[in-house]
Amino acid sequence: MSRPDTLRRTLAVARAEWIHNWRDPRSLAIIIALPIMLLLLYGYAINFELRELTFAVQDWDRSEQSADLIDTLARSDYFTFHSLVETGEQIERLIEGGEVRFAIVIMPGFGEQIAAGKTGRVQVLLDGADSTTAGIAQGYLEGVMRAHSARLMKRWAKSRGIPASAAQPPIQPEPRVLYNPELKTASFIVPGLIAVIMTMLAALLTSGCIVREREAGSFEGLASSPIAPVEIIIGKLLPYAGIAVFDVMLCIATGGLIFHIWPSGDRAALLVVSLVYLIASLSIGLTISSVARSHQVATLIAFLTTMLPTMLLTGFVFPVRSMPKLLQYISQMIPATHFLVVIRAIYLKGTGVGPYIREVTALALISLVFVVVAAKAFRKSLE
Repeated sequence: MSRPDTLRRTLAVARAEWIHNWRDPRSLAIIIALPIMLLLLYGYAINFELRELTFAVQDWDRSEQSADLIDTLARSDYFTFHSLVETGEQIERLIEGGEVRFAIVIMPGFGEQIAAGKTGRVQVLLDGADSTTAGIAQGYLEGVMRAHSARLMKRWAKSRGIPASAAQPPIQPEPRVLYNPELKTASFIVPGLIAVIMTMLAALLTSGCIVREREAGSFEGLASSPIAPVEIIIGKLLPYAGIAVFDVMLCIATGGLIFHIWPSGDRAALLVVSLVYLIASLSIGLTISSVARSHQVATLIAFLTTMLPTMLLTGFVFPVRSMPKLLQYISQMIPATHFLVVIRAIYLKGTGVGPYIREVTALALISLVFVVVAAKAFRKSLE
């Protein structure tokens, strides 16, 4: 079997699938109208809270008072201490990579100011890419620092035999929000919605393409042809991959024009990573279409196996690191878990794929596995 023959048969399958979608008004409606409708609906309706408050500290002072502040924050129920850092570049890398949600910079002379009953300076750097979490972190920080300041004021006043009201507030945080200074919820939701919508849409598009052949009576001819199962799977993937990438660009344009949220990073890299991600979602739909016996069943299974896990287990609603360990392991097998990290970074942090090679590699491996699974599932249906 020569490679030109394989390519010719694969492209023939792709062309037939493309012609069907072009001539089917329902398919065109799903391709064009559904992503826009879902993005508008969820973009305006969703407003949720997230909590994942890991922090790092840059301590310029290295005093007993600064160590006491760090210990107070680390012992709080709201925060998880990550590490001490030496430079601002380290803080930037930790926040950019999503390892911490905020950083505390304790200024030189902090301990001397506290010991003298004056106000010590503390800078707070917040990851505004996740606006809701940044807002929660800022509120919790202010609460914890107010309580800590009150204890310090009482201790200082008591040591000098004066009323606590006579002391200055010992700690004055200076918050600064990175990436999303206005803490706009839409800036965080829109890129996540693109991932969720494209997962569901890709699976729905391909979930009916094989079962449709059975219902139309053309499956026997396809099964008895010399075309190999893998050629059929790839041939059916190709037009839908192009359609799905078009829908990604449609969602990006809709999010930009309606919500004024545009990707600030490498847009070409975003499209390439989106294609890898979409191949996995399209393959899930093809697998479902291979084993389902009716179009309605295939659509229902595609919805349940893509929409719910993507909404609940990928970090779109709840941070993955706050889930039980078992669910964290399961979430790593879902393509959207890795894609969400990359698309939000490109949108809000202005990065490319360089800092997220691990996520892109995991996404490529998952896509390859799902393509193989789809081919195997179709081979079984031929027996």
